Amino acid sequence: MTVLSRHSTSQGEIVYTRCLCGSVGVRLRPGTTQRPPHEVVLAQGPSAVPLPD
Repeated sequence: MTVLSRHSTSQGEIVYTRCLCGSVGVRLRPGTTQRPPHEVVLAQGPSAVPLPD
């Protein structure tokens, strides 16, 4: 998974990622002291589809 960008918010950190299949996801990493730390997947797109020749 590749991190595309990170943004601090009042709720924690929003992280935009791209997986090896090409799907783009949005994750929230809450800014809490909870253990273990957790993240919430807010959105995950479908796998990338190759363009026709």
